[in-house]
Amino acid sequence: MTAKVHLLPSDHEFTAEPGESLLEAALRSGLSIRYSCNSGSCGECRARLVSGQLGDISHHDYVFSQRDRDAGQFLLCRATAASDLVLEAVEARGAADVPVQQLTTQVIKLVKLCDDVMDVHLRTPRSNTLWFLAGQHVRLGIKGVKPRNKSIASCPCNGMVLQFHVRNTPGDPFAEHVFNSLKVRDSVEVEGPFGDFILDEESARPIIYVAFETGFAPIKSLIEHAISLEMNQPMRLYWIAREAQDHYLANYCRAWHDALDDFDFIEITGDTTAEERTSAEQAMALGTERLLTDHPDLSGYDVYINGPDTLFAEMRTALIAKGLPAERLFVDHVQRY
Repeated sequence: MTAKVHLLPSDHEFTAEPGESLLEAALRSGLSIRYSCNSGSCGECRARLVSGQLGDISHHDYVFSQRDRDAGQFLLCRATAASDLVLEAVEARGAADVPVQQLTTQVIKLVKLCDDVMDVHLRTPRSNTLWFLAGQHVRLGIKGVKPRNKSIASCPCNGMVLQFHVRNTPGDPFAEHVFNSLKVRDSVEVEGPFGDFILDEESARPIIYVAFETGFAPIKSLIEHAISLEMNQPMRLYWIAREAQDHYLANYCRAWHDALDDFDFIEITGDTTAEERTSAEQAMALGTERLLTDHPDLSGYDVYINGPDTLFAEMRTALIAKGLPAERLFVDHVQRY
């Protein structure tokens, strides 16, 4: 029987399926529950049973004091629901609530999304997963290469498998290593998360997402998180690129369009005959023009944009001139190098 779970003090709710751990159910529903190991060792996902009946409690190494047990404390990762529940648990309300973590991960998959973009999949140890919020970034460390800040492209619903989109930029030692030397089972150090480019989950305003090329990575994470939360306001994604191949997950975006009630995906491609820098600027100009044509009054929107700051300067000015409140413009500022 599917159980309804009410969380205190946030008043968030989610459903738990038979046999599903309460932590898995909460993460699947997009909630930012505090956790780390997901295996009953660290105690980070402790919660308190306020009412209802827990189901099976799996073995765990974390030891509660008698006082904690008497108070109804248990581990979300080890418990299921036998009835509707009211629980008290720690959730992140913002980026400041999520601590910086350090862990050693292993490369489990390398997928070329197009000629010059690699999708790097890292697996964390089962005993030390990454707690992060959609849209945040981490610092990746590979032996022999200067560390690099990279946005997480995957959803927080699975902190054990992290995805990153790496562009093969000429003269970039990190990218060259990823494309030419990095192998499955190699170790990668992860430090983070960092940044406050996160979703305003309390807003019911329509959302516009704008990404330039691999700036799509954190936007993807935000959209997947919004889908997990079942946010029902209209969402529009404008993906701007110099060449069509740089919309390297276009089919995935079209699947969102097909599956969701009010989601539009707009591809903007620049003039490939222009010089590289001119082509990027021209693509941004086209994207800005299309966005403002579609939305001449932005006073009732939230806008999330990601890409090189130099390219987005004119767009930011234009958006605010069309009525977008400055506080509803969310910009990802990441020092990549």
